[in-house]
Amino acid sequence: MPKQIFSNRLAARLAVILTLAIVPLGSVALYAEYFSYLTQKEANEAQIIRRTVDATTGQRALLTSAAQAGASIAPTVVSLVDDPGACSDLLENFINDANFYAFAGFIEANGTMRCVSEGEGVDFSEDLGFGIRPGGTQTTYAFQAQGRVTGMPVVLVNRPVYRGAEFVGTLTISIADNTLNMIATQPDASGDLKLVYLVNGEGKTLTSSDNPEASELLPSASELQALIAEREGVFTRASMTGVERVFSVVTLMPGQLYALGSWEPSKVSVLLSPPFGRLALPIAMWIASIGVLMLSVHYLVVRHLKHINVQLRRFALGNRDDFERLPDDAPTELREIDSTFSKMARLIRRDEDELEQALKEKTVLLKEVHHRVKNNLQLIASILNLQMRRLSDPEARTILKGVQARVRALASIHRALYEDTRVSNIDATAFLQSILRDTITLSGANRREVDIVTEFDPVSLPAEKIIPMAMLFAEALTNALKYASPTPDTTTPTIAASIHADSGAVEMIVRNDMSAEQAAERDTGLGRELMTAFALQIGAELESGPAEGPDGPVWEIRLRIADRGLNAPPTEQSE
Repeated sequence: MPKQIFSNRLAARLAVILTLAIVPLGSVALYAEYFSYLTQKEANEAQIIRRTVDATTGQRALLTSAAQAGASIAPTVVSLVDDPGACSDLLENFINDANFYAFAGFIEANGTMRCVSEGEGVDFSEDLGFGIRPGGTQTTYAFQAQGRVTGMPVVLVNRPVYRGAEFVGTLTISIADNTLNMIATQPDASGDLKLVYLVNGEGKTLTSSDNPEASELLPSASELQALIAEREGVFTRASMTGVERVFSVVTLMPGQLYALGSWEPSKVSVLLSPPFGRLALPIAMWIASIGVLMLSVHYLVVRHLKHINVQLRRFALGNRDDFERLPDDAPTELREIDSTFSKMARLIRRDEDELEQALKEKTVLLKEVHHRVKNNLQLIASILNLQMRRLSDPEARTILKGVQARVRALASIHRALYEDTRVSNIDATAFLQSILRDTITLSGANRREVDIVTEFDPVSLPAEKIIPMAMLFAEALTNALKYASPTPDTTTPTIAASIHADSGAVEMIVRNDMSAEQAAERDTGLGRELMTAFALQIGAELESGPAEGPDGPVWEIRLRIADRGLNAPPTEQSE
């Protein structure tokens, strides 16, 4: 529900419309920024790769020269392999002339190395390590932390040697690790390039580092092999300590030699990460446009509509003060609407005043009618009283006395109607309580001789139903007072009167204690006919007859007024 209410607001709908309107321009701007980012990213990656290559230029040149030198002297070494002394002299002169190499030797196919530039021969038949793999065709590179002959960290350049199609052996040239580090371009300690390594085709590093942070700057062995498999590019991977870093991989010799650069992420990521700042510019423009639109709509329209709505709400809640008009700077259309509402409110106030005055006049006239009817009925009751004094026949006096009681009851009803402040729906509870008091007073019954028990719920009824119901109630009370008698278990008879509201229906009950003999008798008096007529008049259901009360037999009269009256004929006994 809150989402639906928000979508129905004017500002929200205008924001959606404006968003749809600027989507094409925003898409073009976003695409342009993204294309610019891709172009800049490619340029930045090319710069990173170039700097990685520049950092290994000297080392690569030395390794390449060693491979080429090995290829040039390999035929001579093969021709002298059967003469270890001459072969060793050749390699010794080669090392002395080059001045960059630490050692050279020829490992024969059987694993023995008799031709060496210095020292004694070495048997590698049980240990063909250090990157030496017989049968290959390409020059390979390997790092040896302690050379078998030199005893120091060296990088081995291994050249397979063939005589025709026959594998003869491997010419290995050792370059001291210190020599490679000496000719390497040292990264600036404060720069973003922290470390550059040479890596062979198997993903193993060829140079060592005395940097104590090397584990934080290098990837793990598995990550390094994965980077080599991707050949060349700039990647973000975890280092050995699990910290994300940026690594650059450059192919120096396909399948043989690679350069690995480790970069400071906080500096390089700015060059490689998406330009959220530039991409956010179209979004910021959209937000600014929406904000300007909503402020404009609020200032020009919404605040005036809220003002009109407040005035209409006050008017709907009963406040009939004059409307507060919109200011002169409000749009003409809204001022015209405000003027129309003001005129409508004045017309409604005038009609309400006229209706209220007419209602007051009708109320006064109706109360005057009830007052006059009450006075006339009291006059009739007085005339009947004078007539009874002139009669000597007891039966005639009894009949007139009953008529007088009913006239007085009717007068009491009109007096209650006259005193009630409402003329449409009347409080039946207070009304029937007044009828009860008047009926007991007119009957001359003593409250000490009869116990009166009442239970009235708050009920309101229209005037066209309350008068017949009150006449029926008065007749039932008169009947109850006449026939009430104590039960064998009580000394004082009880009359119970109640009225309840249940599910849109009103039920009225009048009970009086009586003996079993009286409850068994039936009567067809005038009271039964009157109560039947009153019930039919209001479309109610009337039931009367003997019942069993808490203290013994009772006579019960039950009237039920529902939404749809039940015109069933009653079967009760009355006076």
